[in-house]
Amino acid sequence: MVTVQKNKSNNLLINMSKQKIVIVGGGTAGWMTAAYLSKKTDWDITLIQSQDIPIIGVGESTLPSLYDFVQECGLTEEDLFEHATAVRKYTIRHLDWNKNGDWYHHFCFNETQHNEQLRWMINYERPSDKWRHAYHIDAFKFGALLRDKVAIPNGVKVEHRTIESIDNIQSDLIIDCTGFNKLTKPSNWIDSVLPNNRAVVCPSNEVINKPYTQTTALSSGWMWTIALKTRTSNAYVFSDKHITDEKAKQEFIERCPYTLDLDKLRYLSWKGGYTTTPWRGNVLNIGLSAGFFEPLESQAIWATQYQIEMLVRLGLDKQTVYNKQWVTMMKHIERYLLAHYTASSRRDNDYWKQFDNILMVTPSNEKFKIFDEYSYRCLAKGYALPYTLEH
Repeated sequence: MVTVQKNKSNNLLINMSKQKIVIVGGGTAGWMTAAYLSKKTDWDITLIQSQDIPIIGVGESTLPSLYDFVQECGLTEEDLFEHATAVRKYTIRHLDWNKNGDWYHHFCFNETQHNEQLRWMINYERPSDKWRHAYHIDAFKFGALLRDKVAIPNGVKVEHRTIESIDNIQSDLIIDCTGFNKLTKPSNWIDSVLPNNRAVVCPSNEVINKPYTQTTALSSGWMWTIALKTRTSNAYVFSDKHITDEKAKQEFIERCPYTLDLDKLRYLSWKGGYTTTPWRGNVLNIGLSAGFFEPLESQAIWATQYQIEMLVRLGLDKQTVYNKQWVTMMKHIERYLLAHYTASSRRDNDYWKQFDNILMVTPSNEKFKIFDEYSYRCLAKGYALPYTLEH
């Protein structure tokens, strides 16, 4: 018998050693959640996968904490190489954002390491294994790896059926991992100040040797290049208020240095922002359904990982703390992403000029200081190491 009640803070209290958890959505977030919970808890877990819920599944660039997540799930780096066509990633290169050269986000913890890794980037010498690294992975294959090697062997049950609402789901906790579809329609949504809300995505069959993610500033946004083992993932992230789909497509094709497989070209749309209450009653939004900002710093999978680990760390009776920590983290991410634009010296059209008037109540001569502070404190420390409740 499960006893469910709410306290004065509307937190869910469940008195039972074997909680029943239902995860809706079989994309990357869904299988990350199922795998980690199956390893770290004794909960009774079911994942519902519906063909009616689309999976985004583009080439994913990650942050170093993914290695910790993989280990906690009982997997190895070799599993990533073999089953998720992963390659190591040592930095993020931001090209054409500045008149004075490129920006680099290295996964290091002090200025000495930063300068050493910068010299490596210039000389194209592979760094030693002492450097903390991330990965480029195939998102579909990564989800399948977690499903086949972790979740199902650890007792996660899978149901394949159409689901239009959660009204008939009986569970102590329902976890919505349905991505932009947002099956549970979270409330208390805060729109992002970041203007980009659309992307034209197209892979290339060319295989390139670039152990880093590259972003290239374009007229109305930026282009990503992610080198995978068997292909290259490319996309132009843009604001549809400043450029049409067709013009974005043309600029993307002209500026991408690789031969695109145009038969696979597609568009993605999103509403940037986040809910301040991802956990409401017995419903918890994890991943894109809880919030999303443009993937300028490869933060999407990390944010999902953060949510999953926080759930296990806090348990099922800390909704208020969970929501507060989520909001704090999303505010940090948004401010850091915006710092890329406010610190950029590009102001050649209305798209780039708008950033002089967005947020960042800081004198212009402080812009690079803000960027550096967040690069080392929020990214190098916050992203490379798991967040704690003290942050």
